[in-house]
Amino acid sequence: MKSLYYLLLVITVTTFSSCSINRFATRIVADALTGSGSGSVFTSDDDPEFIADALPFTLKVFESLLQSDPKNISLIEATAGGFISYANGFLQSPAELLEYEQIDEKEKLLKRAAAMYRRGGVYASRGLELLYPGFDSYFSEGNWQAAMANLKVDAVPFLYWKAAAIMGEFSVDSFNPGLMLCVPEAVALGVKALELDGDYNQGALHDLFVAVFANLPVSLIYRTTDEESNYSIIRSLGNYYDAHGFSLTQSVDDQVMFHLDLSVKLSKGMNAAPYVLASSIFIKNQDADGFKSILQKAIEVDVNQNPENRLMNIINQRKAHWLIDHIEDYFFIL
Repeated sequence: MKSLYYLLLVITVTTFSSCSINRFATRIVADALTGSGSGSVFTSDDDPEFIADALPFTLKVFESLLQSDPKNISLIEATAGGFISYANGFLQSPAELLEYEQIDEKEKLLKRAAAMYRRGGVYASRGLELLYPGFDSYFSEGNWQAAMANLKVDAVPFLYWKAAAIMGEFSVDSFNPGLMLCVPEAVALGVKALELDGDYNQGALHDLFVAVFANLPVSLIYRTTDEESNYSIIRSLGNYYDAHGFSLTQSVDDQVMFHLDLSVKLSKGMNAAPYVLASSIFIKNQDADGFKSILQKAIEVDVNQNPENRLMNIINQRKAHWLIDHIEDYFFIL
């Protein structure tokens, strides 16, 4: 009956010319697609290739619905997250598992991933601007204090997705000087989200910071004038650390482990992603045993224990296996 009901709504949308009827019907369909529990149809699947084929059509449906209902905040969030997740899980991740002789295919996938990250980031910015008019202009001008002054917890998903979009695009095009300059912006967005709701989405923000501190030099993370700025990442992050019994003066390795521990705690150990992300710190330190040990923790996550995260756990476990199989590519002495 539900399928028939939604079909009738779609027919209503295409039959009547009234904008109000069109928007009302579109919103009902959009809410049905993005409401509680609907996302798990994708995230609980155990076949990444099947979802990779299905997700682009869904995202185009979201974009079509947004043309009729451009201020549907839930739909904007779902569209932003959908494009960024697609870029990460189904373009960048498969590209990183290709062999050297497949370099052309890898470059093609990474170029598409960059484009999808940007596309998702546009929707994340759209959500922030809709909730907090003027945010974009303040933030782009570098007046982060004014941009973030009135933000509340409803901004957190969009802060997270915008930060993830910037960092995702940079990770596939890391020699782009323009993107390098955007890294502190992503970190600032993430830090503000930490201030507002550090527990967001079972540790997703901590996964973001595991990736940041495990992979980037400090010189890229902060603006050169950060401590004199009206919104200082260093001060804000330091305050967050102080409130959690940690100190910004500790080593970058310790920062990685701080965020890893919080991510594992918030996800109750049912998320493979933070372990895979943290493996980069062991490459930097040339600690092959630590590298294998942390990736083994990712592999040992029971993908059926948290069905709503099954798909991404499978994708991350594939990467963990691949990294262990190619360990000689990352370490001078084994």
